[in-house]
Amino acid sequence: MTVSSQKLKIAQTQLKSLQKQIDYDTRDFPIAYMVDRFKSNDYFIPTYQRNKVWNQHDKERFIESLLLNYPIPLIFLSEQEDGKLEIVDGVQRITTLVSFFQQEFSLKKLDKLTALNNFGFLDLPIAQQRKLKDKSLRVIVLSDKTELETRIDLFNRLNTSAKRATNSEIRSGTLSKNEFQILIEELAQSDLFQKTVHLSDIKTNRKEDIELVSRFFAYSNNYKNFKHSVTDFITDYIVYEGASWTVTKKRKLKQQFTDAFKFAQANFKPGFLQNDKNQTPRVRFEALMVGISLALRKKPNLTTNIDDTTYLLNMSEFHAATTTDGSNSPKRVTMRVELVRDYLLKERI
Repeated sequence: MTVSSQKLKIAQTQLKSLQKQIDYDTRDFPIAYMVDRFKSNDYFIPTYQRNKVWNQHDKERFIESLLLNYPIPLIFLSEQEDGKLEIVDGVQRITTLVSFFQQEFSLKKLDKLTALNNFGFLDLPIAQQRKLKDKSLRVIVLSDKTELETRIDLFNRLNTSAKRATNSEIRSGTLSKNEFQILIEELAQSDLFQKTVHLSDIKTNRKEDIELVSRFFAYSNNYKNFKHSVTDFITDYIVYEGASWTVTKKRKLKQQFTDAFKFAQANFKPGFLQNDKNQTPRVRFEALMVGISLALRKKPNLTTNIDDTTYLLNMSEFHAATTTDGSNSPKRVTMRVELVRDYLLKERI
């Protein structure tokens, strides 16, 4: 389509007008400086900010990320005429730092730095306290010429427009040369998986198929060592197995996958992994496919029939075990996979 000169002129005028509404500069503020300014009421939280408050684990993961020197997303502030700084985006991060420095919470369930569990800020080694205080965070500071409407629009875009990468998308990038990850992605594309698991195009595009295969292997072979972070549990397992990769290991894992999925196709009705909303919840997938794999490990010549497996799917115990409430606690994981395993292994007349 050819754009007329008049439309082009209108577009250029609008662009120049709206671009002038944003004036900012980038700064690096030490954490101690930001905490002190907040405590001195030099920062304020605007009414348009979200009401969500981080839970305990959210706060702990943020502090842990800082201690691990992980990069932290930009914080957005806006200068006011009185010299105060409005927090456009970053309330949870700043208030968490203030609370931690004031000993208002301690670290309880860290994912990686487990030796620091039950540490408050003042319990950290002095060197780490100083490093945390001196660590700088990158901040975008909007000038006081930025109108409220623009600040609200910026906040909404920061918090609603972008889609975070899924865990499986991240693994596909960071572990692209890991032989186990390569096998997982290969099996996720196999006819055997595709004909057993029915995912929407949206789910497949976000690599949910790869996530499910990853969970199948991690829980089938290591569920008793699961603690509380599913992401780290799966990633660590793939890294560990991939580091000592052999042709024999590949053959064994591939056979484990094939046996479980062929057994499922032969002994469960089509669509058995879907709930009454035609969705495939991870907890249901894990319970059934991992449970099948565990049962076959104990009894390779295991037999059953569709009537028996349909009864399993309708059991109240199965429904209770595959709801999302508390689905990722070690106790729940063990309960749901062993429920299916034990049902399949039970002798029935």
